[in-house]
Amino acid sequence: MPHASSLLIFLSCVCWGPTRVLTQLSPEVQQLADDFFNWRLADKPEFASLVGVHDYDDQLDDMSLAAYQNRYDQCQVFLDQAEALEANLTLNEDLVNIRALKDELVTYIDGYPFQGFLVPLCSIEGVHIDLETLISWMVFETPEDYEKLLSRYEKLPQQLKQIQALMEEGVATGIVNHAISMEGVVEGLQRFVVEVAEESPLWSPLSTFPDNITQDQISDFQNRARTIIVDQVSPAFQQLSDYVNNDYVTRPDIGVTSLPNGEAFYSQLIRFHTTTSMTAAEIYQLGLDEVTRIEALMAEIVAELGYNMTVAEFSEMIRNDPEFFYDNPDDLMNDFDDLVHNVITPKLPEVFMNIPKAELIVQADPSPSGAGAYYLSGSYDGSRPGKFYVNTYYYDAQAKYEMLTLSMHEGNPGHHLQGSHSIESPDIPYFRRVTEDRDYWQAPSRFPLYTGFIEGWGLYAETLGFNLDLYGDPYDRYGHYSDEIFRACRLVVDTGMHTFGWTRQEAVDYMLLHTALAQADIEHEINRYISWPGQALAYKVGERKLTELREKAASQLGDVFDIKKFHDVVLDSVGPLALVEEEVDAWIEAGGV
Repeated sequence: MPHASSLLIFLSCVCWGPTRVLTQLSPEVQQLADDFFNWRLADKPEFASLVGVHDYDDQLDDMSLAAYQNRYDQCQVFLDQAEALEANLTLNEDLVNIRALKDELVTYIDGYPFQGFLVPLCSIEGVHIDLETLISWMVFETPEDYEKLLSRYEKLPQQLKQIQALMEEGVATGIVNHAISMEGVVEGLQRFVVEVAEESPLWSPLSTFPDNITQDQISDFQNRARTIIVDQVSPAFQQLSDYVNNDYVTRPDIGVTSLPNGEAFYSQLIRFHTTTSMTAAEIYQLGLDEVTRIEALMAEIVAELGYNMTVAEFSEMIRNDPEFFYDNPDDLMNDFDDLVHNVITPKLPEVFMNIPKAELIVQADPSPSGAGAYYLSGSYDGSRPGKFYVNTYYYDAQAKYEMLTLSMHEGNPGHHLQGSHSIESPDIPYFRRVTEDRDYWQAPSRFPLYTGFIEGWGLYAETLGFNLDLYGDPYDRYGHYSDEIFRACRLVVDTGMHTFGWTRQEAVDYMLLHTALAQADIEHEINRYISWPGQALAYKVGERKLTELREKAASQLGDVFDIKKFHDVVLDSVGPLALVEEEVDAWIEAGGV
């Protein structure tokens, strides 16, 4: 990987200690894996910035229809090479990684005909939101870095034209968003329409400079940026905004099954996000069963607290009790920071070995369109820490009794530990170490997000609070079950809206009945399921599979079962749930060593 020498240096310095054994792949498999990863970085320069490889920071993703077709064609080439190699492989490590590579390629190939990439803007994703995040992934240390930034700004109008062309093709073919998914998009685009460059969100990286940049250089960069932002970027955003506001045609029904070939589209989304062959009807029934099971556990806590009321009545009571909510964002952030760093993280050695070294920080997200909480992994080169974002715009909607389980999901031992484990693992090929956790709108016509594995692990990680004796407070325990039943409800309402004709209000009412979430949170979530059909199914489906595998390993291994080793096997098995299951079964067969 000649263009990423700093990345290689970082990875070669990762040290896991004596329990970790570096596994060498055969040269042919290693070469194909590296070729694929290098192509991904060159083809998607924004992904490269996320990874921490900055060689392509002067470029933007090609979002033309031709570019998507070229990616499909190149996947076919890589797949042919992988299948030719697979026929002669004998080492298990080679076979596992070739299967993982094939899954990446087949996922793109199978999803491509559905053209999910024709809906590039929605209320929670798109250039109007993600552009600022992309800039935050860049480095600004040298004059060359600022040249790359201006180069990206110069290329932005062309990308905005490509985005409009995708949407126009979507309108022509009927692959469009619902109006709910488009709420706030025009407003978001208009933030970039300015007459004074300093008022643009794009001005932020040009407001301060490191000491090694001279005043003449600063003046040059700023003057050029003013011209680009005002004369090129601002009009391009205005044009796209006008198109969205005046000409974009949304679909009449919230269900994605109302699109052309909609039932097959949703089935492919289910396969994409859960990496299983479950049908919508099976997932719907699983959701109903899980809601019944979890609600019984919640009822036990209501009785334990001395209340003679139903779960729904208790949830309604605490949902409207100001004692369980914050009156300012600072206290909210301080308490999250304490939970993450002082309550949870010190207990991780009780159930984990090979704990990653990557830093985790808790950061406020004041955006009105942001999720209640989310995680973004750190970079390969270690320059960017993992970040657990907490929405502070709706600070008064974050229930205190749900903060512990939420912190375990987004931080440790959830997404941060999982993502950092992959990045720091010396025996996992580069293409498997980081997921392109962006552009969900392209699903199912993109490379896998492995949502079932990643979000399944996040939900499974919440249950480890029982192993770590963190759920002693009955309200914290109730909050955990409330969040778990919330994920079970997702199975019901997502399939309900996208297969069984549910209205948005029916979905909201079902969530209000069975969870203790605030109504504002529930409405925000339902809008998300309309924008990202199928994504919300992955949490519970993945968690049930991981829990099933743990129970199976514990039953078959008996006294030999070691939860720390089990977690290491699962975390090393990056990919679809079927691959995780194969690796756990092999570990059980080997006697749990």
